[in-house]
Amino acid sequence: MSGVLVTIRCPRCARFLVAPAPASSEPTWFSCPHCAQPVPVVAPRDPPPLFSWEVYPHLYPPANPPKVPGPGVTRLLTALLLTATLVLAGLAGGLAWEGAASLSPGGFAVRGVVMESLGGGASAPLAGVVVNLSSESTAATTTTGGDGSFEFLHVPAGGVTLNFTRPGFAPLVLQLFASQRYSTAGIGSPVHVTLSPGDPGNVRVLTLSPFGNLNGFLTSLWSASILLGIGALVAGIGTLAAFRERKIPYAVAGAGAAIAAPVAPGLLSILGAFPVVTWFAALAITVGAVALGLGTVRLAGQGRPPDDD
Repeated sequence: MSGVLVTIRCPRCARFLVAPAPASSEPTWFSCPHCAQPVPVVAPRDPPPLFSWEVYPHLYPPANPPKVPGPGVTRLLTALLLTATLVLAGLAGGLAWEGAASLSPGGFAVRGVVMESLGGGASAPLAGVVVNLSSESTAATTTTGGDGSFEFLHVPAGGVTLNFTRPGFAPLVLQLFASQRYSTAGIGSPVHVTLSPGDPGNVRVLTLSPFGNLNGFLTSLWSASILLGIGALVAGIGTLAAFRERKIPYAVAGAGAAIAAPVAPGLLSILGAFPVVTWFAALAITVGAVALGLGTVRLAGQGRPPDDD
């Protein structure tokens, strides 16, 4: 006998007892002091609770091993990546089409009303305001009427700058944008501006569009379309990898592309021009995030036999 004491549970009365552990690997029998049931005692090979599981496996069953993702996870991963691929491809094609449609020829009407600030939140139409319009290929001047309204016709597509001046009032510069697919207030619908009495050198500048000209608008659209198309291509490769259950890192990369690619329209100011893109971008990011989690788990379980679902 060794000097090591072990605590075990009697299989008959289920009460604990302390017994000296044998020096060898062979079990020795010890009588339970509570019920006199002979209890086998073996030398501990592992610290508790593993030792208890070894002594009485029927009383202390071993913990179940972690479940390895099976074919069901792979099918779900494939479906998610396919969804992300289709959403990204649809966004890429839609933005490319919007850019091409914006090249259609045509003139625009720029109209609005100029108001005078009377203080206390009150205002009134302001007549006699000189409105200068300048765009990429034209320039024009008009004066507001008695109702404070003004209008320019046949304005070409692109950036439009309106300069409002009147003696005794602080000038105002308003930057607009016109195209067949996206235009700001004042183009297609009247714009309302308010002039306040002030120094002629105190110029206010209001920008209603992040696009200064048509080329910048088209560059943003087509750049976002190309980046989304690249994301769709990588997500598509990941879809094939997940479907064939091979090269799971490609599937993980595809999920990462589904998360990263929709950021491009936001960085290029496309979301403000086409708010619907926000919903599809959010869908692609959400689907990509779930796919990334599943792909990472599937990748961690490679090399182990999958469990049957």
